[in-house]
Amino acid sequence: MTHKTDAQVVAALIAMGFNERDRRWAQNACLVLFESERETIVASAVTALAQLDELEVDAVLPALHRVTRRFPSLQRTVADTLAEMAHAA
Repeated sequence: MTHKTDAQVVAALIAMGFNERDRRWAQNACLVLFESERETIVASAVTALAQLDELEVDAVLPALHRVTRRFPSLQRTVADTLAEMAHAA
């Protein structure tokens, strides 16, 4: 997705969060996009992750904490995702 616009990636993440049946693949796609230098992409990946069921908590939690260190402005977005995860558990 490196050649896509932010809007295209965000749209794909939203669709993936709500429609992707392979939750493991979707989770891994979000985790890869957490490494983006573009805050908009990372924020959308964090939000999409909140829509997924059966997350691998051991992989997701450290990645979310890294996001907040890299982008302190996303602390609220990460907190919302953590709340969604807790609610789904």
